[in-house]
Amino acid sequence: MPGGSKKLVPVRQDLVDAVYDIAREEGKAPYDLINDIFNQALRAHKMGKDLSEIVDAYELIETEKGSGSVIIGSDILYYMINRLYPTEMDKIEKMYFERGKWYGNYLYAKFFGSDSSGDALDSIVNMLKFSLWDVSTIEYKRKGEEVSLSCIAPHLSEEGTEVLTYYLKGVFSSLGYEAKAESVNKGIIMIKFTLQLKSQ
Repeated sequence: MPGGSKKLVPVRQDLVDAVYDIAREEGKAPYDLINDIFNQALRAHKMGKDLSEIVDAYELIETEKGSGSVIIGSDILYYMINRLYPTEMDKIEKMYFERGKWYGNYLYAKFFGSDSSGDALDSIVNMLKFSLWDVSTIEYKRKGEEVSLSCIAPHLSEEGTEVLTYYLKGVFSSLGYEAKAESVNKGIIMIKFTLQLKSQ
């Protein structure tokens, strides 16, 4: 047999049943499927990750694709923004706000659906950490109905920082938060939000 000797490893019965069901659906022997699962776990370990991180990342990538996001070089994107911003500032800011609001509503519907009892804020901020590649840090603190958001993106231009600010305000608007105060400098965004009625 490949791999040499075998060892018995205790596994929860519900997991064993699930593996056997999957093997049956895929037309594989349970032995082969189980060994494949172990091999993928070892691959993830060599990458310094675990399977849950990789599966979560894949789910986030599929979410981004479903939202209509595309990958474009940041130099191209910000070149266009920097060229257009002086003459189209109001239009660009509105577009970024509306896109952020749509994106927040999309994530809320996808992950929470009709369950309005869940707290979407943490999940959506985690999505922002994944999707905003130019951002090195994005964190928030909540106190009652107030949320303080900080975002650090050291490589952004002043124009890029401004449009990102509107995008973030749009995302939080979809969750019912209204920006009450902000401090925006090149690559640094700090916004204070207050919870209002959830926007639709």
